[in-house]
Amino acid sequence: MKQAVIVSSLLISGLLLSACQPASDNKPEQNSTASATVSATVASVQSPHHVESLAVASTVSPQTAQNGAPKQINWALVDSGVKPVDKASFKYPFELDSEPVKAYAEMYHVDNETSRYNLTVGMAVNEVLSKVLDQLGTAYVSHELTAGKNSAFVIHTTQQIAPSQYTYVFAEPFAKGLTIPVKIINDGKK
Repeated sequence: MKQAVIVSSLLISGLLLSACQPASDNKPEQNSTASATVSATVASVQSPHHVESLAVASTVSPQTAQNGAPKQINWALVDSGVKPVDKASFKYPFELDSEPVKAYAEMYHVDNETSRYNLTVGMAVNEVLSKVLDQLGTAYVSHELTAGKNSAFVIHTTQQIAPSQYTYVFAEPFAKGLTIPVKIINDGKK
C-alpha cells in the first residue's frame, strides 16, 4: 500500500509539473524523476498577511487603466485566512527517507527536509495560482516554480501589473498552514 502511495505521488507530481517550466538556482547535473517543484523555505513568517509590495494594494481590475499606472494585486483577495504552521512539526505526505525526497534532494543539492517541503508545497501551488489569475486577467504571461534552498513561486505578467510579493499560507489539506513566497514580476517572460 505504501508503495502505491509513493508511485501515485510521483505520477501526480509529474502531471502537475509537466505544465510548469521550473527555474532553478542550482542547475541539475542529470535528469531525474524528481521534477522541479517549489518550496516556501521561509525562515519565518511575520504574519499570515505578510505583504511586501512596491505600492499599496488596489481593488482595481487589471483591464482598467488609471493614469497608465500598473495595477496592483489585492493580496487581501488572495489571502487564505489560514495561520502558518511550524514546518518542522507538520505531518508531511512524504517520508523523509522516501525515494521522491531523496531524488529531489540530490537533483537540487538540498537537504531532505527542504526537499520534502518543496515537494509538498509544489504539489499545492495551483491553489494560489488560481486566486492570483482571477486578478491578472489577460496580463498573465507564465509562471514558474524555482527549486533549491530558497524556492519561490514566480508569476510573470505584462507591464500592466505592478511587481510585488506576498507570503501565501495554504488552505488545502495537503499543505494546510505551510507557506510559499509568491513573486509577481512584470517582465513578460514566457
